[in-house]
Amino acid sequence: MSGHRKRKYRHRHQVLETESVRIALVGQPNVGKSVIFNQWTGLGAIVSNYPGTTVEILEGTVYLSKNDVFSPIWLPTVKDWESPSEEIIKLEDATPDSEGDRFRRRRGRRGFGRHFRKWKKDTEFEAEKGIRLDIVDLPGSYTIVSPTAEDEKVTLRYLQQNPPDVIINIIDATNLPRNLLLTLALLEFDIPLVVCLNQIDLAQRMGIEVDIGALENLLGVPVIPTIAIHGKNLKLLLRVAAKTAISKGREQHPRRLLFPDGIEAKLRRLEQKLENMQLCPLNLPLRIVSQQLLEEYAECALCIELRHDQEEAVQLVQKVRDEIESEFDNDVVLVLGEKRLDYASYITEQVQKGKGERVPFTERISTVLTHRKFGLPIALLILIGSLLFIFAMGAIFSATIGEFWEAFINPMAEFLITTYVPWPILQIILFYGLVLGIQGWLFIAIPYVATFYILLSIMEDTGYLARIAFLLDAFMHRLGLHGRAIIPMLTGMGCNVPGVLGNRILNTKRERWIAGFLVVLVPCSAQLAIILGTVALYGSIIFAFIIYGIILSVMIGLGALLQHTLPGPSYGLVMEIPPLRAPRLTQILKKTWIRFREFVYIALPLIIIGGAILGVLLEFGYLYFIINPATPLVVGWLGLPPEAAAALIYGILRKELTVELLVVLAGGSIETFMTIRQMFVFAIVTTIYIPCIATIAVLGREYGWKYTLVLAATTITLALLLGGIVNWLLLGLGLP
Repeated sequence: MSGHRKRKYRHRHQVLETESVRIALVGQPNVGKSVIFNQWTGLGAIVSNYPGTTVEILEGTVYLSKNDVFSPIWLPTVKDWESPSEEIIKLEDATPDSEGDRFRRRRGRRGFGRHFRKWKKDTEFEAEKGIRLDIVDLPGSYTIVSPTAEDEKVTLRYLQQNPPDVIINIIDATNLPRNLLLTLALLEFDIPLVVCLNQIDLAQRMGIEVDIGALENLLGVPVIPTIAIHGKNLKLLLRVAAKTAISKGREQHPRRLLFPDGIEAKLRRLEQKLENMQLCPLNLPLRIVSQQLLEEYAECALCIELRHDQEEAVQLVQKVRDEIESEFDNDVVLVLGEKRLDYASYITEQVQKGKGERVPFTERISTVLTHRKFGLPIALLILIGSLLFIFAMGAIFSATIGEFWEAFINPMAEFLITTYVPWPILQIILFYGLVLGIQGWLFIAIPYVATFYILLSIMEDTGYLARIAFLLDAFMHRLGLHGRAIIPMLTGMGCNVPGVLGNRILNTKRERWIAGFLVVLVPCSAQLAIILGTVALYGSIIFAFIIYGIILSVMIGLGALLQHTLPGPSYGLVMEIPPLRAPRLTQILKKTWIRFREFVYIALPLIIIGGAILGVLLEFGYLYFIINPATPLVVGWLGLPPEAAAALIYGILRKELTVELLVVLAGGSIETFMTIRQMFVFAIVTTIYIPCIATIAVLGREYGWKYTLVLAATTITLALLLGGIVNWLLLGLGLP
């Protein structure tokens, strides 16, 4: 094995698979679970919905050689998972040499796309036997004993129906009592467990020190401290998880919670009864089932009640529940929850030094950003500044690359096509589809869509997006919505599809219905490109702000109308605000590419095909047979060119296609095709009218097709009505 370079994670062609291991990442929200998953799998993740739900899970694969897993070359001074010393982070960056093989790590070069580099093989290199690690990132869950949210139910269902070989439980070092509640629940499962103590750097800045060895002794499972955002100790975590899975957790001795004050004896009595009756619903440990029955978890209780011999078990459950409630004079759910929290607090007292009273500088900034008086003005300035930045990028790109394209690329392409392509119809297809199509895509996708996704990723990674949701909670209540509804609406600014899917975090059907209407009215990145690429670019940025003001007014009016029309209460905001962090360039680029790549793989081919079809129809005079029926409405009422009807129809596939096809029809510059008034009306109509086909499909699946048809009809009516009114108002003001 001499001569080759060992890597952080190995490529699949570098190892011969001999066995595979499935690892499940489980943790509460905002503990760094997704960061760890992305560090391991890079851009190779597969996103899928858990069967029967709309909750997404991520799956990725990492390949390790057995030498990586079992050799002490990783951390020579650490035996397996036994109580790592305080020097563990420093040791990971060490570069020890061994016979015939040097372990060298390229520091600071965890570059974009590193997981897809082709591994260089030397002639003397022989493939090693290796292990395939299938990693599943499960939804963030606060509890899995008696879950209430759909995300938590999916996590529990996955663990019981698809038990992994090992669970990695990521916990936040800055808030041990709350995070250990989930750890205590996972200890009840008969699945090997490894605990990842993440964000230890932030804990140290807050004055918190955690005794890793003491925590391991109290839990009876490995505990690995990490700093996921910087990749610290993630190699060790992966190695320990793989070894634990292969050994089936035989070296582990998990110390489960024993409920005090006589509760444990009652639970044991119930467990014994269920075991004797062979009642084990949902393939769960009897201890979990007993707690779920006492807490009246609906799915578990239903499975028991369906048994013909269930009466005795149901009576015993009710008897135990009554005994606990009468003894503690409180609801059994609150009693069990209090005992779990007491034990988690006890563990924290034993392993934690310092109370976290030291306030980091980032938390002081967070206090200002969420201040009752200063927070909203700051948020407004940031949002306006982001819009101005996107507009400036588009203007600079258009002024530099645009002029070059129109002055050199278009004439050169036209000359080459007419000279070397003999068939006129093929000339039309190539020029309208390829040349003008790529031009339209390039002028919209790069400066507007990609720039927006970069800014959105920055706000997400810094934690500022959650703070905007917190600040706008009071405003959302005036629309009859749960305060958390602002999260899918902010997500909808990138794309309406994840915005619609995000509505599942709302508790009531009424709130989801209202949010569904409002999310599709939120201008997505494609609609932002239409607004900034037309009226703002050729007119003034003031026009863009006016359009946003009109759309916001429509959303407020529609939300108020639905609030008074649909009965039901509105609940307060309960969410966790993550700590402020400095964004990392590699993570921002990853997120941006994951979101932007569909504009490359999906939008660009559609633009080329659509441009070619429109070019053929236009050159041979067939386009007007299609748009003539819509002329009275499009030309007479909206005041738009008749060709705009074709762009509006094609825009149902994707909203950005409307303005990009206008570029094709105009032969380059939209200002030669439409006036500022027409651009203004066109931008309003395009932003409000029927959602794109992808959003329609998701709405149909989430809400049903009856709701989707009503929503589509409402938005079309609003767009045409408002577009016509604005058109005649602008004509009255003398705008050409």
